[in-house]
Amino acid sequence: MDKEQRRPIADEQLHGDARALALSIETIRRARGKKNPRDVDFGTPEWKNTCLEFARDLRWALGIGDDGLTEGRRPDSP
Repeated sequence: MDKEQRRPIADEQLHGDARALALSIETIRRARGKKNPRDVDFGTPEWKNTCLEFARDLRWALGIGDDGLTEGRRPDSP
C-alpha cells in the first residue's frame, strides 16, 4: 500500500464543521457553569468525568442518545 492510500481523508469543510460544533458545545457548557476537558488536569478522575459529560453533550447536539455512554447519567437529567 503506498502512502496515498494510507493517508487520512483531507476534508477541510468536515474539519471546520467538527471544530465549530466542539467550540459551540464548549461555549454552551461554559455558559451553564460546567467545565470543559481543557479546563481540568489531564488524566485525573475529574478530567475523565468531564470528558464523558462533554461526549454526552456532543451526542445530544448530534441527536444521538446516551445509550452508548453507560458510566453515569447526565447531571441535568433525573
